[in-house]
Amino acid sequence: MKRAIINPAKCNNCKPCRVELECLHHAVIQETLDDKPWIDFYLCVGCMKCKGFCPNKAIEEIAQPCNGNRRSGW
Repeated sequence: MKRAIINPAKCNNCKPCRVELECLHHAVIQETLDDKPWIDFYLCVGCMKCKGFCPNKAIEEIAQPCNGNRRSGW
């Protein structure tokens, strides 16, 4: 199972965050304007469309294999 993650070293904390605005599943969370956004693994469906929205290429893909019982380890 794959999920998106925001690399904080590449994130410039754009205002407004295009990734947060465009995510159809509302998985990108920015608690305050000063905080960098992050992706909620429970809301992210792994579509990776957000990769195309970020002008800084801060979105990366991570994969979590299933635990053998058809469940991921998130």
